[in-house]
Amino acid sequence: MSQDNGKNQGVDLGEFLEFYLLDSQEQIEKLGAGLLQLEKEGGNIGLINDLFRSAHSLKGASGTMGFTPIVALTHAAEDLLDRLRQGKMDVSLEVIDVLLAVTDRVKAMLEQVEKRQGITVGSEDLVVSMKALLSGEPLAANENLQPSIEKEETKDDFVPLDFALNPEESAQVKDAYSLGHGVYQVDVTLEPNTLMKAVRAVMATQRFEGIGAVIKLLPSVEELEAGKVDSFSLLVLCDESTGEIRRELLEISELKEVVIHPYPEGTVTSEEELPAAPAVSVPLPQEAEAAPVGGAPHNAAEGKTSEVVSNQVNHVPQGTTAESLPSPQAVPRVPEVSNTNTESSTQVHTIRVDTARMDNLINLVGEMVITRTRLVQIGLDLKAQYQMDGMVNSLNEANVYLGRLMNDLQESVMRLRMVAIGTVFSRFPRLVRDLAKKTSKEIDLVLKGEDTELDKTVVEVIGDPLMHLIRNSVDHGIEEPEVRRAMGKPEVGTVTLDAYHEGNHIAILITDDGAGLDLDKIRKIAVERGLIGEREELSEREIANLIFLPGFSTADKVTDISGRGVGMDVVKKALNNLGGMVDITTRRGKGTTFTIRLPLTLAIIQALLVEVGEEIYAVPLSSVLETLLVNRAEMKTVGGLPMVQLRGNTLPLISLQEKFGLPVPETLSDEIFVVVVGFGDKALGLIVDELRGQQEVVIKSLGDFLSNLPGIAGATILGDGKVTLILDIGSLMQDVLANRNN
Repeated sequence: MSQDNGKNQGVDLGEFLEFYLLDSQEQIEKLGAGLLQLEKEGGNIGLINDLFRSAHSLKGASGTMGFTPIVALTHAAEDLLDRLRQGKMDVSLEVIDVLLAVTDRVKAMLEQVEKRQGITVGSEDLVVSMKALLSGEPLAANENLQPSIEKEETKDDFVPLDFALNPEESAQVKDAYSLGHGVYQVDVTLEPNTLMKAVRAVMATQRFEGIGAVIKLLPSVEELEAGKVDSFSLLVLCDESTGEIRRELLEISELKEVVIHPYPEGTVTSEEELPAAPAVSVPLPQEAEAAPVGGAPHNAAEGKTSEVVSNQVNHVPQGTTAESLPSPQAVPRVPEVSNTNTESSTQVHTIRVDTARMDNLINLVGEMVITRTRLVQIGLDLKAQYQMDGMVNSLNEANVYLGRLMNDLQESVMRLRMVAIGTVFSRFPRLVRDLAKKTSKEIDLVLKGEDTELDKTVVEVIGDPLMHLIRNSVDHGIEEPEVRRAMGKPEVGTVTLDAYHEGNHIAILITDDGAGLDLDKIRKIAVERGLIGEREELSEREIANLIFLPGFSTADKVTDISGRGVGMDVVKKALNNLGGMVDITTRRGKGTTFTIRLPLTLAIIQALLVEVGEEIYAVPLSSVLETLLVNRAEMKTVGGLPMVQLRGNTLPLISLQEKFGLPVPETLSDEIFVVVVGFGDKALGLIVDELRGQQEVVIKSLGDFLSNLPGIAGATILGDGKVTLILDIGSLMQDVLANRNN
């Protein structure tokens, strides 16, 4: 299919492209969410009218821009919705499936539009299906009407290739398996006497930009250039259907055949000394929101929440002319209109700001906080030397006023980073629906606390861990309808996703009313693998948390949803990187709850400065419960860990001096300072030498080389210009719990 060249009656519409994309993506999200609601409510005429208006608006805007493939698809969807609102058709599962497939296809088309590519995604199959429904004919089986977790083609004689991946490539593939992404071997056969075979392979890798990532190419480009072979294979990560991948590749000339197979996980090997073959590494579209902490994400669907637009430079496919694409321009300017009547004038209540600009503003405010702290320190030093000097007093008064202004400015700027977690929650109803159909289960997803706000960086990273936990709740937690019926439970299982503020943290709960964890089985597997001793006493909670150990799985068989034993470890690692924790409570036959606790913000925090030897550390004040002065004689050692009794409870202690390998003083004082920190319902005492007081600090990244230091969340600059490390309380607690289990 083709589209018009972005000009209509001599008017260049390229400048409206960004506005069109934002509005279209909003309409398609409304359409998808509304269809899921319609599936539950049946003939809700008000809802059907809303869906019809969304489809009509999308069709009209696409027609104005000249995107005829989108017009053709949405026009057919509009006809189907019109028949529903007239009461001439009933809402059925087939109708919902087709219309949901339409939303997926339009999203794929919009992605190509955003990349300034021609629309090559086909839609004839869906149009035919919708016409069949309108005429009352039976709907033919269609690959693209299946849930988004699709069955991919296999052949009995398929033998997977050994791509001899290096460790980094193996890690990429294993992460893709654990997060549920598709991993495929794509075998391409070239036409006889094809010239420039290496160029065809490079073009094939480029075709995966925007839909997935190429991990490796076999044979190498050099062998292809030598003309020794007439075929090549790609190891790719992609969430598109095999049909879509094949269509994409067959648009390249001189490709005779494209055969795609799911790549078995056990085939992945790692070869330390083998250099990586030429590959095009691009993030999967579903992972674009999982940007590294502190980065500026660019995502067409999710990254533009909180009034943010990401400007991207994208690849334009070879052979596409400039005239065939709308030119990338800014959002159209509103013409100046002289209007003396303020009530009738148009008021703009929101503006859209590029994420890079907002991140730059956050960084500048952070530098101002550091400078303000420095000025306060200078003022205190001057007052100590010149107590009666009026200029010094004036300086300190100005510093106090500046501090108030900075606090207000900081609070206002930090609000810019706060995003409703509903932007993440909104993608899961469709996921649960498709998983339920695939597993032949009936599941109801309940969302709560969608308006709860937290730092945009956390929102961007939390999506994949939540998705994996929901997949496990559906696959392992909720039982089949007949099993639930035999147990006296409702046939429809319930998965609840809830979020709420808990002090200076946010708590996210993933709860299911399924079978619960089999703690006896978990303990047995842990003993068999040598993870715990056979006679070791563990609480139920400690046994449940064993599932977060690397490679641990209780699944009797591996499915394409879960059960490979690597996902839970990935979840825990991702949460630890955010300074968060995950905990489990479970009851056999009643269900399981995963509780995630995360900091609200990752930029500027209040901290308690503590002195250990000659070093100063910053402890996030949000984690500090209290400070104690403990007599060293009161300390006891239990299981190799120092403990102290606190109001009838045992408080485990950790010496920062020993933890970070600092020199031990020759003489030890009889009394020690203990900073009691807590995360959720867990508490830990940090043994320090002195308390230096409270201070506002700006979290700075240590860079990729030092980013994974255990117990360290980042660094900050104090008022005297010295660099101080910020402690990662969650990581320290996990270490203590692990030591206790060992």
